[in-house]
Amino acid sequence: MPSQRITCIGIGNMGAALAKTLLDAKTPLTIWNRTANRPRVASLVEAGAEFDADIKSAIAKSDDVVIICVLDYDTLYLAFSPIDSSPSSLAGKTIVNLTNGSPRQAREAESWMKARGAARYFDGGIMVTPQLMGTPHAFVVYSGEDEESFSGVSGRLAPLGNAHYEGSDAGAAAILDNAALAAMYGMFQGAFTGMGLLKRQKGQPGGGHGDAKVGPAVDKVMVPLLTALVPYVGLIAKSADDEQTWDDSQGNPLGMQLAGVKNILRSCEEEGVDGRGLDFIRSLMQRAVDERGEDGGIAAIGKYLVK
Repeated sequence: MPSQRITCIGIGNMGAALAKTLLDAKTPLTIWNRTANRPRVASLVEAGAEFDADIKSAIAKSDDVVIICVLDYDTLYLAFSPIDSSPSSLAGKTIVNLTNGSPRQAREAESWMKARGAARYFDGGIMVTPQLMGTPHAFVVYSGEDEESFSGVSGRLAPLGNAHYEGSDAGAAAILDNAALAAMYGMFQGAFTGMGLLKRQKGQPGGGHGDAKVGPAVDKVMVPLLTALVPYVGLIAKSADDEQTWDDSQGNPLGMQLAGVKNILRSCEEEGVDGRGLDFIRSLMQRAVDERGEDGGIAAIGKYLVK
């Protein structure tokens, strides 16, 4: 039995990677992109995709599933502007929206698509870079409808990577996606502060002028430390769920950690590195110490972030 045709809307960095992965899995594919003459579009057509410059026609060619992956929701609605408000416009289609956005945007998109006839709406978050799409590392979170409905379409999406269904709320995947990305960018922020200090290291080429080489120290010390601390994030999460455990420092009392962060900030000030990104967490740690004492765990600061 031949595979059912899928339509992919959006051929940017990630959209092209999604389309290429589906083509590699022998999925019949129609693609649409606002700019037709991009090299990525031509490459996919050469690989077997059918390009349709009319978004309504491109959607109609899908047997069921329409995958959307564009820059943001403004771009999504601009792309779909030719789709009128008639409930027949997307009749019977299963919309899988992999555009990164907020939970509210996902829920609003669900309402918008269903008002135009979509039978099912799933929102998703891609948890890898485009280069890793189609590899064993590829991982996508989904939400919307119910688990039984998702199981009916999950086989069509299987080439994109391991799937995790989060729940019926269309915004659930966006929450999970953005939560993970927040941790990632928080790590990047701290890493850049550390690299700024390394660039000031005297005795290295350019040291003291802000252009010392940072790669060796990052590889030898920073990456192993971050790797070793990944399980600690899980322990913090378990403690964050149970206020009764906030006084358990797990061997790393908050007062000690606060002193360490203050030393980092002092080093930044002395060496001419902007440490404001870390100063925010210092303020939360100080607040927790003032309210609960120095012996508790760092999980206690999480409550200050929830308004």
